[in-house]
Amino acid sequence: MSNVAASWPVIAGSYKVGDPAGPVAVCALTSERLVNPLVGLPGVAIAGMVYTANLGITRIVVNITANPAIRFLLICGRDSPLFKPGQSLVALSEHGVDDEKKIVGAAGYDPVLATLSPDQIKQFRKQVEVLDWTGEEDVEVLRENISGLFARSPGVFKGDGRTAAGPIATGENFVSIRPGGQREPLVYDPKGYFVISLDREQEEIVLRHYLPDHTPAHEMRGRGATSMLLGLLREGLVTQLSHAGYLGEELAKAQTALQFGLRYDQDRPLRPSETPVKTLEAPAPVQSSEQRQPTDSQPQIPAKMPAIRQPITLQELQSAGAGSKVDLVLSVSEISGPQKFTGDFLVSDEAEPFNAFHRTQERIVAEWAPSTRIIMGVAGEIATGSMLRISGRIDENRLVHVEQLVILTKVARIVD
Repeated sequence: MSNVAASWPVIAGSYKVGDPAGPVAVCALTSERLVNPLVGLPGVAIAGMVYTANLGITRIVVNITANPAIRFLLICGRDSPLFKPGQSLVALSEHGVDDEKKIVGAAGYDPVLATLSPDQIKQFRKQVEVLDWTGEEDVEVLRENISGLFARSPGVFKGDGRTAAGPIATGENFVSIRPGGQREPLVYDPKGYFVISLDREQEEIVLRHYLPDHTPAHEMRGRGATSMLLGLLREGLVTQLSHAGYLGEELAKAQTALQFGLRYDQDRPLRPSETPVKTLEAPAPVQSSEQRQPTDSQPQIPAKMPAIRQPITLQELQSAGAGSKVDLVLSVSEISGPQKFTGDFLVSDEAEPFNAFHRTQERIVAEWAPSTRIIMGVAGEIATGSMLRISGRIDENRLVHVEQLVILTKVARIVD
């Protein structure tokens, strides 16, 4: 097992490694909060999440068949209602795949394991016993179940070794290409060019389109880079792929600047703003540089830097009474209605208070409405696993009624 442990897992994924010699693999489906408490349990080799019934399941099969010590796959947590990877894993174990490598009996979207070999699929079905505990999120219940599996492990799987290492184990082979290339001069785009700026008062990105002869043609306003670029493509205003890529990059920069109060100038790197900007909630007055006394732990900040309010702390949340205004960050763990979601409360990292967050055990239930102002992103990005900053009122049932919302998924991260 020492050689296996040194090179395993063999393919990247959304997981954490426990004891590589352990007999239990845990698939927490979309319930990210289960991974940390379960991966450290005795007998757990690996614990992670899966979102799709194709590439996601492929990675699970590859890593399990590359480690013959794993004899059980415990499925728990909440399944994706669209892709249904949990149900598909059970179907794979029970029925295998057809001639086109589609999982027989899988109910999710596109459950095709295109890059797996018949030997890998055969070994997976022989090597592991799949236990379907989909929906279970009680850590203590899962702990007891895992303890029972550990106690009855049949030992290392004795296969033929063909899938234990080498290219066949990864299932994915890529041709290496290098970055860089020649971008066509934008003046050659027969549809014209674009000038991007920010309207701080309206909290919008402003994109103006000019014809090649510099005649003003169109104006678009929005808050999300993706939706704005799609709008340009829909209208047929971009004809070059390199031009579209350039616009996507610039719009993403503008979106980030709008959210975090940075200065945006087209074709230049983002940098701190020289004047205060509006945030989700008006910040408290900031002392001038003459009034504020710097300390070793709190260096002096120039008076021109914007005062951007950090999200509330866990203590502030717990002490907030009914009707209080709250401004917080969470990671969505469940979509419980068309405009209602549950998530794990996140606290800011001291080093990167606006970009990095730590997970807590506190659960937040929030509800938004058509009147909710989405400052960055689009409603379709509110899904399981997304990171959101929300501002609104909390009622007597601890439900947050969202008034403003920022989707942080692409610009922030959760750290251990």
